[in-house]
Amino acid sequence: MILAVAIMASTDAKAFDVECSEFRPLMQDRQLKRPEKPFCASSYLPFTDSLDFDTCRREVQQFKASVEKYLACVESESKQAVAEYNDVVASFNRRAQQ
Repeated sequence: MILAVAIMASTDAKAFDVECSEFRPLMQDRQLKRPEKPFCASSYLPFTDSLDFDTCRREVQQFKASVEKYLACVESESKQAVAEYNDVVASFNRRAQQ
């Protein structure tokens, strides 16, 4: 019964995955979508004026913040995958000892 509660808790945590929600096109998807690179940073043309420069700089800063959130999400996903693996191995071992 305790095991069932632990499994349900981990399943519920994945269902309401707030940390990764902005990187999932659909909440039930396991696939993550990387942040979009700002187009302005890869252009070969020079900035037209200071407003153009400042706008692009803000986009790059937003991209940086988004990448940092994405990396935290990937780390969380990695920890969840390891925990899921450990649960499967423990379950297998319990079954093998019966």
